[in-house]
Amino acid sequence: MSEALTSQASDERGAQRIHLNAFYLFAYYGFGSFFPLITQYYDSIRLTGTQIGVISAVTPVISIVTQPLWGMICDRFHIRKQVLMLTLAAAGAIGLLFPAVSTFAWVFLLYIAMSVFQSAVVPVSDSLALGYAKRHNVQFGDIRMWGAVGFALAAFLTGLAVEQWGPAAIFYSYCGAYLIACLFLRRIPEHTDAAPFTVSVFKGLTQLIRLPRFVLFLAATFFIFGTINAHNIWFSLYYQHIGGTVAGVGLAFLLFAGSEAPFMKIAGYFVRRWGLELTILLSSTVSALRWLWYSTAPDTTWVIALFFIQGLSVGCYLATAAQFVRENTPASLQVTALAIYASIGNGLGSMTCNLLGGWIKDTFSILETYLFFGLASVAGLIPLLIIRFGPWKHASAEQQEQFASGQLSR
Repeated sequence: MSEALTSQASDERGAQRIHLNAFYLFAYYGFGSFFPLITQYYDSIRLTGTQIGVISAVTPVISIVTQPLWGMICDRFHIRKQVLMLTLAAAGAIGLLFPAVSTFAWVFLLYIAMSVFQSAVVPVSDSLALGYAKRHNVQFGDIRMWGAVGFALAAFLTGLAVEQWGPAAIFYSYCGAYLIACLFLRRIPEHTDAAPFTVSVFKGLTQLIRLPRFVLFLAATFFIFGTINAHNIWFSLYYQHIGGTVAGVGLAFLLFAGSEAPFMKIAGYFVRRWGLELTILLSSTVSALRWLWYSTAPDTTWVIALFFIQGLSVGCYLATAAQFVRENTPASLQVTALAIYASIGNGLGSMTCNLLGGWIKDTFSILETYLFFGLASVAGLIPLLIIRFGPWKHASAEQQEQFASGQLSR
C-alpha cells in the first residue's frame, strides 16, 4: 500500500512539473510574440520614432504601481493562481483590440490598459515556480528555461506569420498563447509557502528598504534589467541599421532567446561552483560588454554567430535574480519583494532606458543608444560588487525578519 501511495505521489509531482513547464512555455510564447516584433506594427501604422519611444518609455512605469499592488493582493489573500489567471486573460483580450486602432492616442491607451494586467504575470509566475522549486528541491532555472524556449519559438514562428498575414498576427499569437497558458495553470495546485501577510502596504515597503542587500540589488536591476528590456524594443531598428533584414530579426531572436534555456540549466552549476552572487556578477558583466560591442557596429554575421552571449548574460541573470530576492528578503514579504524587483527592472529601468535611448537615437544614432546601454550596465555592476565584497553579508532568514522589522541594525 505504501509503495502504491508513493508511486501515486510521484506521478502527481511529475504531472505538476509538466503543467508548470508548459505554463511557462506558453506564457513566454506570448511575450515572444509581442515584444520582438511590435515595432513592425508601429511601422505599419506609421508611428514616428518619437511616438514609439514615448510608448516604450512611459507605459512600463505603470508596473511601478501595479506590480507591488498585485504582489500585495497575493500576499494578503493568498490567491496567486487566481490573480495570474485573471491577468493573463485580461491582457490577452486587450491585445486583440490593437488591430482595430491606427492612431498614437489609441495605441497608447491600449498599451497602458494591457500593461496594468501584464505587469502581474512575471512576479506572480515566478512566485509559484519558486515555491514549487523549494518544496521539491529543484532548481528554479530548470523551470524558467521553458519560458526562454517559448520566447524563442514565438519570435521565429510569429515572425513568419507576420510576413504571411501582416502585423495583426502578433496579437492573435499573443492572445492565443495566454489562453493556452491559462489552461495549464488550472492544473497547477497552489501552495502557500509564504507566512501570512500581516503588515500594511507602506509598512511592508518600509521593512524591505531596511535591507541593504535588497536595496543594492534593486539599484543593479534598474540598470542591468532596464537595458535588457530596452534592447528587446530597439534591436529590430539596430539590426537593420547595421545591414540586417527584417527576416533576420526573427532569426536573431530565435537564436538569442533559444540560447537562454541551456544557460538557465547551466546556471545551477555556476551557482553551486561559484555562488549566487558571483554568478549574477558574471552574467551582468557579459551583458555590459555585449552592449558596448554592439555600439561598434559589428558585422551581422558576428552578431548571429555569437548569439550564445544572450544565454550567458540574460539567461543566467534571469535564472538567478529571483532566487537572490527570495533568499535575501523575509518570507512574509517575498511576493511583494519580487513584485518590487520586477517593477524596478521592467518598469522604472525600462522607462528610463527607452526614453533616453530614443532621445539618443534621434540626436545621434542607434549605435550611440547601445553605447548608452553599455555604460548604464557598467553602472549596474557597482552595487553588485558592493553586495559581493562589501560589508553586508548574507543574513539568515531569522535575521532578515529582525533587520526588516528594525529589531536589529546593520
